[in-house]
Amino acid sequence: MFDFVHNNKLALQVILGAVALTFVGFGVGSYSTAVDDPFLAKVDKAKIYKQDLDRVLEGEVADAATRQAALENLIRQELLLAEGRREGLTATPEALRRAIAGLAVLQENGKFSEARYREFLASRNLTSQAFEGQIARDMLLKEQLLPFLDGQFVSKTQVEQVARLMGETRAVKMALFRPEAFAAEVRLDDAALKAYYDANRKRFNAPEAVRLEYLVLSQDAVAARQTVSDAEVDKYLRERAAADSSKEERRAAHILLTVAPDAKPADKAKVKAEAEALLKTLRADPAKFAELAKARSQDPGSAANGGDLGFFTRGMMVKPFDDAVFRMQPGQISDVVETEFGYHIIRLEAVKSADPAVARAEAVERLKRQKAGAAFRVDADRLSDLVYQHGASLKPAADALGLKVETADWLVKGDKNVAVPLFAHPKLVEAAFSDEVLKKKQNSEPVDVGNNTIVVVRAVEHRPERAQPLAEVRDAIRAELVAREGAKLAEARGKAALADLKAGKPVAGLAWTDAGEVSRRAPGALGVAELRAVFSVPAKSVPAYTGVKRPNGEFALFNVASVRAPQPASADESAQIAALLAEVSANAQATSYLNLLREKYKVTVNQQPAE
Repeated sequence: MFDFVHNNKLALQVILGAVALTFVGFGVGSYSTAVDDPFLAKVDKAKIYKQDLDRVLEGEVADAATRQAALENLIRQELLLAEGRREGLTATPEALRRAIAGLAVLQENGKFSEARYREFLASRNLTSQAFEGQIARDMLLKEQLLPFLDGQFVSKTQVEQVARLMGETRAVKMALFRPEAFAAEVRLDDAALKAYYDANRKRFNAPEAVRLEYLVLSQDAVAARQTVSDAEVDKYLRERAAADSSKEERRAAHILLTVAPDAKPADKAKVKAEAEALLKTLRADPAKFAELAKARSQDPGSAANGGDLGFFTRGMMVKPFDDAVFRMQPGQISDVVETEFGYHIIRLEAVKSADPAVARAEAVERLKRQKAGAAFRVDADRLSDLVYQHGASLKPAADALGLKVETADWLVKGDKNVAVPLFAHPKLVEAAFSDEVLKKKQNSEPVDVGNNTIVVVRAVEHRPERAQPLAEVRDAIRAELVAREGAKLAEARGKAALADLKAGKPVAGLAWTDAGEVSRRAPGALGVAELRAVFSVPAKSVPAYTGVKRPNGEFALFNVASVRAPQPASADESAQIAALLAEVSANAQATSYLNLLREKYKVTVNQQPAE
């Protein structure tokens, strides 16, 4: 909803590189301090290296524009950190401890688990110091953001103005002038084709390409080769019994009598007394539970269903409710349970326990992965040694490590449509076209492509960039020129028709289609430029005509037939608009702040990030 406003705001997460204390997908390490490579950028005293950028983009296909945007986000983060350090902001040991203990990924049964923490670090090949350093860094960034996240004021007048703009609808008809309709009018001779070819010769070069063989070493494959004994599985299941119980699902129904958070003690006591009276009735006649839930429960989401909440696992409900449900037996009705929402009477309907076979299979996989962590690091070191020692072949490394030498079809430099997804990774592309591989005919160094996967490549055949003769590209040039000239004719005819219509002259042959009623928040099939053209017509001038050139070369002619004033925004819509406007304001202030920091601290961009 409100896509038009949403698409015209810049989220703080984008400005700051999605900084948030979630860490579930943790993958950004602390910046390097001892790197031989030239730095990409320097902010005050902090340097950003290529490996820092690669770490941020781990697993993503990144072209030059994406890498440049990611580098800019790292620069912005370093600006905030520099200012935070100057102001003396630090993450205290106690605050750091609370932040880590509060991460759901490190908890079991709602409490921090040291074992889960160790598993988490091992699975990502992290030290506790590196992880804690990153969390401290992100806590400092969050502290710098707080002034922009809180206290944004949006007036009622602003909300009403935006609601009117968003709610106004216009009935529109559309006629298209398509380039292909004018293709027959385009005249191209051989001289024109050759002139275009000569002027754009580099565009028609066949890019450099290489055909590869490669080895893949992954922790998943190493894990598949591990063996786990029944005794190990039994021990693991015993140790994990409490955690695995969290997979048990329970179905409950409840009757809720709500209490306002700021209610006076006397009012709370009154509601609790009502709940106790209801409970007494249910103890006498449990069959009335669903009936009383429909009549008395103040939970709008479940009352109509007799209080039924469906199945849920431990930790999904607020703690007092959760604790009560997971102590009960099916059919049992609880005592009155107090939560932040009020007073509940709960009946446990059913229990769905975890499948023992599934639990055992999961235990086997987890134990294999635990063993694979150390084995993978050993194999990775051996792979590095073997591909260096036997630089002219991948076979010795493959035989020693039980890997298969794979082959890939031609990898074209700069082509994003790769047959093997691995070769979309920029670091692997860089290795494939390196001098080591192409000129020295050696194996590449092992390349970390993310997800605990390492790849080594070797060139089988190399095809340098070459000029394609005109005969090979003549048809492509003709099609391109016909489309280009056709677009010019479509625009010219469209603008001429628009001028005639505005002058009140009839235009024959227009095929009008109904584009329906459109609004700024529901544009239908119209693009941004088309929507802007339609709403640039003053409401008092309707009916009226307008037009705009589309990105695909078409010229779109619009008949704005009528305008319908908006209905007043509902309370929910007004709240959404106010939230969006507050975010737009916050982003504008954050951007201004970052610009000031850029003037305050010296920023040196040493080199552009390569694709």
